[in-house]
Amino acid sequence: MVAFTEMISFIQSHGYLALFLIFSIGLFFFPVPNEILLMSGGLLATTSYLDPIPAMFIIFSSILLHGTLLYFVGHFFEDKSNLIHKKHSIWHKRALKGKEMLDRHGLRAASFSYFFPFVRHAVPFSVGVSAIPYQRFAPIAFSSAFIWMSFYYWIGFYYGRSITDWASFVQQLIYTLIGVVILFGLYYYFKSRRVRQKEERLNDQ
Repeated sequence: MVAFTEMISFIQSHGYLALFLIFSIGLFFFPVPNEILLMSGGLLATTSYLDPIPAMFIIFSSILLHGTLLYFVGHFFEDKSNLIHKKHSIWHKRALKGKEMLDRHGLRAASFSYFFPFVRHAVPFSVGVSAIPYQRFAPIAFSSAFIWMSFYYWIGFYYGRSITDWASFVQQLIYTLIGVVILFGLYYYFKSRRVRQKEERLNDQ
């Protein structure tokens, strides 16, 4: 709750610019799930310092910046393959994860990448590495990103207008989101495991 109070103070002083900076930095560095950050945006929009619709589009502009930066960082590293192939670098891990998704789903991976933690960082980076044109990537990725953002933003906005016990609400929200992420992770793990086992059986024949 201290961090939330500090965000309100920053927004009170600097308005929508503060909101843009908070989310542009937070999507990369804040140690909370991005979904919690988006719901916090909805909560912030219930204060007297922000209007909900302009606030929503300011937050969306920070998501555009996030995906665009990752894409062009990947595009830059396309010619720096020695940096990508360093096994202990974060770029290597993101490139592998994103490449796996692109190999399996093609550019469609960009249409659902924002709905999964970590994948939303890996896919734009790997699309940039693969040299797929930005004008093909952007409409697919950011149209789904807008749906993803809107869903969590309006959840935060709705509950922000009806919840009075903020501390317990945020705590329960975090636990619920962690549970959902774990379920998605288990589903994806077992699905990938079945696919690998099927491929191994085909190779053994």
